[in-house]
Amino acid sequence: MANAERMEAQLKALSLISEQGEEGTTRLSYTPEYRKGADYIKKLMEEAGLTVREDAAGLVWGLLPGTDPDAPKLISGSHLDTVRCSGFYDGQAGIICALEAARMIKESGKPLKGDFEVVAIPMEEGARFPNLTGSKLAAGVLKEADLDLVKDTEGTTLREAMLSYGLTGKLDGVDRSKEKVKAFIELHMEQGTLLEDEGIDLGVVDGIFGCYWKTITVRGEVSHPSTPMAKRKDAGLAACRIVSDLSEHVAKNYVGKATVTCGKMDFHPGEINAIPSRAVFSVDFRSGDKKNFDELDAYLAEKIAQVEKDYRVKVEQEVFSNTPPTPNTPAIMNALTTGAKNLGLKSAVLPSGAGHDTMIFAKIWPTGMIFIPSHEGYTHSPREYTDPRNLANGADLIAEAIRILDAQ
Repeated sequence: MANAERMEAQLKALSLISEQGEEGTTRLSYTPEYRKGADYIKKLMEEAGLTVREDAAGLVWGLLPGTDPDAPKLISGSHLDTVRCSGFYDGQAGIICALEAARMIKESGKPLKGDFEVVAIPMEEGARFPNLTGSKLAAGVLKEADLDLVKDTEGTTLREAMLSYGLTGKLDGVDRSKEKVKAFIELHMEQGTLLEDEGIDLGVVDGIFGCYWKTITVRGEVSHPSTPMAKRKDAGLAACRIVSDLSEHVAKNYVGKATVTCGKMDFHPGEINAIPSRAVFSVDFRSGDKKNFDELDAYLAEKIAQVEKDYRVKVEQEVFSNTPPTPNTPAIMNALTTGAKNLGLKSAVLPSGAGHDTMIFAKIWPTGMIFIPSHEGYTHSPREYTDPRNLANGADLIAEAIRILDAQ
């Protein structure tokens, strides 16, 4: 069975590999801190007896060979990058649990037919580059020409960042879309409280909400605060009106169907005694039904047109990321449910309201996801926590499901 104390110690060690001076853990892709994190994962993989390689996009792969080179592969893992001031379970727990599963399979003396690979993926979070960029490279969704088009929040191209990180700036051997893979399984903390509230050991994810991100720029005119309200072209108030009305609309009409978040907003010139001439803010739509995205996009367009008239401003929209909702593979869901039952663990089927690398790999491979309980639902926060027993349950289920699928 899985060693909970070992996994917790490994995660705590990863938590210390972070930018200094900030709360929690900050490890953005292709930074010096990310390099240290990737090297630590390589070390753990080697200690577990896996064959380790880092591909040209910075994905770290640990291979446990099977007995039949023609059998389809089985893969499990998650992302190594974090948002700023994060906890140290989001993504990272999926890597450590998959690694523990590989260790258990190897130490059992009962090898699999197919190769089993553990993967640590960069750029899942949108904290630097657009979210899910690492898995999009591995799935062949992004091509080498995109390396000069995809930019981070500071305007650095993906190719430039890869070169500074010590990679070749090429994508040789990164695209794995043509390979024969039976399953990709990703473990993640639930980004909610259903499992904890109901006393359920594990969640089997049936589908993943899509993510639709936009950057909205409102252009007005800077002026003194003494300017009469009816004469202003206040980009700040106009932006707040859009966000407020959009939030109220979703809360009233899309309960349980969709969410909207404004996580970033900047005013220019950003002075207490100046009416903003420019406001830039983010819009993050989440839903399990693309129809809801279309409806909310239409509502946003109507609201923008009204705000332009009421506040005498101009508004521009730019799509930053657009990933549709993704169902998981029924056969893998069945293996996970059966595996949990075999282990004497209580499981439940539930959706994921957050995006994950699984939704990209689902374009090329059969996929499944495991949720472990999250204490009070904290995520993207230093208060993230799950009991080490949950980590052990997750690793045990990965190993059990991999054996079930390998035998089919």
